[in-house]
Amino acid sequence: MSRLIAFAADARWRRRGYSLAALILALLTVFPQPYVARAKLLPQDSSSIGLGSTLNALGGQLQGFAALFGGAKQQTDMYLAVSRSSEVGDAVIKRLKLVGPDGYASATSAHVALAKKVDIHTLTGGIVEVEVRTRDAEEAEKLTQAYVAAIGDRIVALGKDRVERKRAIVMQRFKEAGDRVVETETALNDFRRRNRLAEPQAELGAALSLRAGLEARLQAKQVQLQTLEKVQGPENPELLAVQTEVASLRAQIARSAQPAAGAAGPNVAGLSEVSGEYLNLYRDYRFAQALYEVYARSSEEVAVETLAGETAASVQVLEAPRLDPDRKYNVAAVALLALVIFAALFTEIYAPATGIRLFAARKADGAA
Repeated sequence: MSRLIAFAADARWRRRGYSLAALILALLTVFPQPYVARAKLLPQDSSSIGLGSTLNALGGQLQGFAALFGGAKQQTDMYLAVSRSSEVGDAVIKRLKLVGPDGYASATSAHVALAKKVDIHTLTGGIVEVEVRTRDAEEAEKLTQAYVAAIGDRIVALGKDRVERKRAIVMQRFKEAGDRVVETETALNDFRRRNRLAEPQAELGAALSLRAGLEARLQAKQVQLQTLEKVQGPENPELLAVQTEVASLRAQIARSAQPAAGAAGPNVAGLSEVSGEYLNLYRDYRFAQALYEVYARSSEEVAVETLAGETAASVQVLEAPRLDPDRKYNVAAVALLALVIFAALFTEIYAPATGIRLFAARKADGAA
């Protein structure tokens, strides 16, 4: 240790040491030459062909269904997590056969080596970049290509799994919706047959029209009766006939106020008693029909999405794997070279110029 201090205190040996260290680090900065290969990927938004487009087109009230099956979620973070996952690393190791007699001893050591060589990050615009830095140009390019292929395969596999699970849910709900339509239609038809009913609007309109016609005829006959009573005697045949018609009309209106069902169906009072249950059954039937139409369109959408997932990748390669054309340098050696230059400038120029005596005490101790 004392000899090192003595060498450091000697300006000639110190400068020789600076020169030798700078020369070695300058060589290490250039040799061995590092190579950088990179590729750029653009994740595709699967919601553009997903259920969200169809369900949102059906109306704002169906947006909840679109949220249930997955909507426009930001894809970049998910794709970045998938690219850095162990599954992708295992696929690269298996594809390039990195574990074996000519490679690494185990998969763990291969993962550690890949973590030092490969950097996956995002760029502006949601672009995922795969960057590989090695000492061999061919190895860097092969690693980049293997990572791009592994990421694409993993994304496609995840997309297929998601579509299959979505398809199972939609088809199950589609079958349940069809069964619900059959059940509600059967209940509605049975209720119509038991009560001899037509459509709710037509049935109620016909009953009200009949009641209104009877009341209008009664009012007209009452006016005619009042006129005849003023000009005719009580024994007048015409007056007696009008009185009979008025009594008959009043009896018909009174009967319509009592719930009853005839060959043509229930009257107004009878319809009012069954209209509540009738309208509930009709509303359930219409809702079952609307739900059936929703899931019918959803099943078609899932079929299209399944076909698209089988025929197209979910990752678009913006820039194919390639080597950077510019010369790369070893960053660690450059940093150490800068540190040596800084130390030389400080000890050889700055310290003497400012009167700082770095090695005076050491020289005194050596002399003693």
